[in-house]
Amino acid sequence: MKKIIFFLGIIFLALIIILNVAFTANLDAGEHITINFNNFIYVIGILFLSTLMIVGSEFLNKKIYNDNEKKDKKIKWIFIVFISIYILFTAIWTIVVRPPIIADQIHACNLAQTMYRDNVEEFLPNDTYAGIPLREYVQAYHQQISLAFVFSIFFKLIHFDGIGVLRVLNVIGNISIVIALCKIIGQLSKKYKINYVRFILLMITFVSLPMLSTFIYGDIPSLALCLFSVYFMMKYTETKKIRYPIVASIFTSIAYMMRMNSLIFIIATTIYLSLELFKEIKEKKWKDNLIKILIIFFYIAVSILPSSIVKNYYLNKYNMDKNKEYPNISYFLMAMEEGPRANGWYSEGIGEPALKNPEIKEEYAQRIKERLQFFSKNIGYTIDFYMMKITSMWAENTYSAVRQNTRQENDSLEVIIEPLTFYQKALLIVMCLCALIILIQNRKNLSLELILLVTIFVGGFTFHILWEAKSRYIIPYIVVLIPVAAVNMNKFNLEKWKEKLNIVFSSWNNK
Repeated sequence: MKKIIFFLGIIFLALIIILNVAFTANLDAGEHITINFNNFIYVIGILFLSTLMIVGSEFLNKKIYNDNEKKDKKIKWIFIVFISIYILFTAIWTIVVRPPIIADQIHACNLAQTMYRDNVEEFLPNDTYAGIPLREYVQAYHQQISLAFVFSIFFKLIHFDGIGVLRVLNVIGNISIVIALCKIIGQLSKKYKINYVRFILLMITFVSLPMLSTFIYGDIPSLALCLFSVYFMMKYTETKKIRYPIVASIFTSIAYMMRMNSLIFIIATTIYLSLELFKEIKEKKWKDNLIKILIIFFYIAVSILPSSIVKNYYLNKYNMDKNKEYPNISYFLMAMEEGPRANGWYSEGIGEPALKNPEIKEEYAQRIKERLQFFSKNIGYTIDFYMMKITSMWAENTYSAVRQNTRQENDSLEVIIEPLTFYQKALLIVMCLCALIILIQNRKNLSLELILLVTIFVGGFTFHILWEAKSRYIIPYIVVLIPVAAVNMNKFNLEKWKEKLNIVFSSWNNK
């Protein structure tokens, strides 16, 4: 399993680097993607900036660590300064930039207000953007019930249900993501040397994350909870203390209520715990092994079941038909079709009929079968289709952060799209290239903690090839690369490589 994850990680990281060097995907106000080849000068600029980030972080980290007496103090103060700037930027952006709350956001929030006020007549009869009452919308999209439930708990805690206040959760979530990543880095530092300068650079300047603090949809708080869950599971495998998986399970259950793609973290953590179990099973401590097996089942159950309980409770309370749920198969069909936005992105032609007629899943199953047959007979088209789909997600380097804060092409935020795309493209290349080098250099010494982070990345990359696409969806899998990319790279032994090359050339000449 470790070898499979390693090889997939290498392939996916290399693919992202190549696609980002070659292409840039642009997202317009209508959420349509256009993909363009990068010109030679642009590529040189991107590679220069990426190299500057890597070389600069290596130089600064080395300079700080040459002063052994003051290194910890320097890192501490650098971190305090940068995290203060990050918090300030997040807070100011959230206060000043206030885009309208629309579509799925407003429906989830109205449902949360319904739960908080316990008044089913105030919002549930209202029509949604899909032209159906909110009651029918919620009946179709069960995942909104558990998200709204978490929002309603927050309303109850503060005794106020103004929708805008939910952005406070995003600000808290962004700060928590930084703290969680620091905790994860702390765990990795017990087995690897860490380039703290590169860690701070990658973490603090990935500005799409704080920019999305205005977007009320559970993405940021759920990611923070998932990252803390990852940290607590790492602590559990280190200390064997039961309290850590208990806390991790609770955090993951809340994250799963807010965003169903937290399931990727659940699966990756289950693989991590299973690998940890198999590593020590030879010691034949049956009691310890049994406890580990029970913890795995406990983690899965606690992470997933509360969401189902909450959904069933409110479906019954609001007298909704459980059998009229939106068919997930439509997302798989969208993922395989050319659409008005981009390959594999949301398509109203597929989504709206499924919303109004859940029984359409048999027809969609047949269409998926036909599409698979077409792919198998047209390999060139299939490769091109999926390359463009992957590019539309991984080379759209604002990750929808600007578009979620603007609603028209002439908005004042338009001016930041090109510089933001340029910088974050270089940032992603640095993340992937450093992670790639670190995995190759440590291929014989990959800790399970590093494998866990790579598993989450591989799982997210694979899932969104098969599922409906959006550039915003991949943010969690970029974030988990930050600790991997922050591991210190080993020095390249030039003399060793020269010796190997001489042997090869000598052998070739003798032939």
